[in-house]
Amino acid sequence: MAFEPIQSLVARAIDRFPDRVAVQTAHGSLRYRELDQRVDAVAAELYRCGARGASVVAVLAGDRAELTAALLAVLRLGGVVVPLDVGTRPDRLGWMLREADPDLLVVGADDGGLAEHVRDTCDRATLVDLGTVKDRPGNDYPPHVPAPDDPCYLFFTSGSTGRPKGILGRLSAVDHYIRWEAELLGAGPQWRVGQLISPAFDAVLRDLLLPLSVGATVCVPAEDVRLDPVALCRWLDRERIDLIHCVPSVFRALAGAIDTVRPGFEALKCVALSGERVLPTDAAGWFDRFGERIRLLNLYGPSETTMTKTFHFVTAADARGRSVPIGRPMPDTVVLLLDERGREVPPGRVGEVHLRTAYRSLGYHRRPQETERAFIADPTRPGDDEVVYRTGDFARLLPDGTLDFLGRRDRQVKVGGVRVELDGVEQLLREDPSVAEAAVVSVEPDDAPPYLCAFVETGTGTDSEELRTRLSEHLRAHLPDGAIPAVIVPLELIPRTISGKIDRKALTVPVRSPTRPDAVAPRTATERTIAGIWARTLPAPVDDVHTRFFDVGTSLAVISVLARLTEEFGVSVPLADFLANQTIEGLSNLVERLLLADDDADDLFGS
Repeated sequence: MAFEPIQSLVARAIDRFPDRVAVQTAHGSLRYRELDQRVDAVAAELYRCGARGASVVAVLAGDRAELTAALLAVLRLGGVVVPLDVGTRPDRLGWMLREADPDLLVVGADDGGLAEHVRDTCDRATLVDLGTVKDRPGNDYPPHVPAPDDPCYLFFTSGSTGRPKGILGRLSAVDHYIRWEAELLGAGPQWRVGQLISPAFDAVLRDLLLPLSVGATVCVPAEDVRLDPVALCRWLDRERIDLIHCVPSVFRALAGAIDTVRPGFEALKCVALSGERVLPTDAAGWFDRFGERIRLLNLYGPSETTMTKTFHFVTAADARGRSVPIGRPMPDTVVLLLDERGREVPPGRVGEVHLRTAYRSLGYHRRPQETERAFIADPTRPGDDEVVYRTGDFARLLPDGTLDFLGRRDRQVKVGGVRVELDGVEQLLREDPSVAEAAVVSVEPDDAPPYLCAFVETGTGTDSEELRTRLSEHLRAHLPDGAIPAVIVPLELIPRTISGKIDRKALTVPVRSPTRPDAVAPRTATERTIAGIWARTLPAPVDDVHTRFFDVGTSLAVISVLARLTEEFGVSVPLADFLANQTIEGLSNLVERLLLADDDADDLFGS
């Protein structure tokens, strides 16, 4: 595939479809002509402030139209864009900004307050306020001539140790991926593509650049819609969305809301899944409702090799099988399954996934030694200059030629689409003076999302509940949601092997969360039903009706709970009301008020 920079693809779409809507949000829309003017104005201001080729430009904008214009402006100048999520905690934003060390910090019109909180972490960066430049006419700035190996973006993948690790993207790899997926799916100017993914993850490039490269429309739901599966179902149906990308956790909740909403999804053509393992049960209900009319696309590939490197259209047969394959390599990619000596394993045998492709990233930002450890000389081609990326994942080749993903080689896992370094979580737990040792394990139930369980060695005389609360607060100050253990188990002694190492196989994950001495068990039928919903959604049942949801669950689990509340009670619980009533008792009272309101409405209309 000959190189054609993404900037050129978008420019061609602007020329061809100036009056089509490019970006549609809950606050309005931008046509391609208007988007071009906005990009031109931002690029001119960035250039005036010192941006040049390879300048690192961090973007902190909650409005997706502003984010899109800034991202395209940085690319137009040949810079390196660092998209950040305004929903990220200020301390974590600070770590990312310190690691990126940007030349410029672009903030949205309504995000100046957040920028002030993190300003001291990148004090050398020039601050650019989009609120002051978006309506200015663009000025002349020198055209940039892109080259295939130009660095173009910086995304952070891990960060679970408190030291986020940035991956530097290669321009030709973005071009290669976007054109490949557009051709694979047949995307065209009439398409409407949902934008559900956080701007802090590299998959957001699929949401934005794929539609903009073909003249299609980027459609952004309101934040409360994105987090509410019932509302999201209705939005996808009403807005006639053709394509969405999401993690399986979101898809699982979306599928769970289908019976409540009963959408036709007449326009929807494909749901592309990535970031974590797709379970057969994820697909089974979907196929029961839609058959294979709406394709499910399973994508696999680490950010180090640019978004995706294998793909598989899920079939109804996969939904009845033991696992869903990650498929075959996309063009210009070779998948090698190697043993511990670097030799290829035969079909059916388990090997570590190594990826060989010219369309990989440029490595880790300012971490050459880590780049060298991850991108190694190809063991199957002695003397060749080609390198492969060692993923740390295990897989095997199935008889039909597809790949079956089997898990991680090392202590990195993915929870809710977030890569988590278990060693880093353990180190943070050890920082508490009451914790002598810590061990964190990943738990993958057959019928539920994966979660983390932490075991902490405390000796005797420690208040377990107070310790759990303290540790959870400490972890939340340093880690993303997916990296926070859902269950914390204090032990007098952590089991060890004869050699003195932690015996992780001897650690028993509790079936239930420890009960507080003053816990109040569910008392009414409504409370018991809601407790049952929590038990099916969270890693362990909750015995206390006064426990706050976010003390035991994450934001991804909210979607499933909202869908199941609607399924069980026949009422839709708005996200804002859920957040204000996070306990079983509070939710019970809220649900009963909603049910009573429905009954009153029925009486009023004589139903």
